[in-house]
Amino acid sequence: MKHSKYATGPVQCGSIHEIYRRLQEEGYRIGEAALRAWVKNGQIPAVYRGKRALVLYEDVLAFISRPMPPAA
Repeated sequence: MKHSKYATGPVQCGSIHEIYRRLQEEGYRIGEAALRAWVKNGQIPAVYRGKRALVLYEDVLAFISRPMPPAA
């Protein structure tokens, strides 16, 4: 996890795998493949450094915490 020296609060970003590992450590049961798909589809914003996607942990939490629409 990276920590920004410019942010007013703790901004944490990392690779998809790093974010996945943190989610697992904190008790979230999200698959790494699902996380990769959400980033690839643009549902979770990412910055790319070469082929490596970097995402903000807060963005992932916001995405997985949003209310889900009812199933059809």
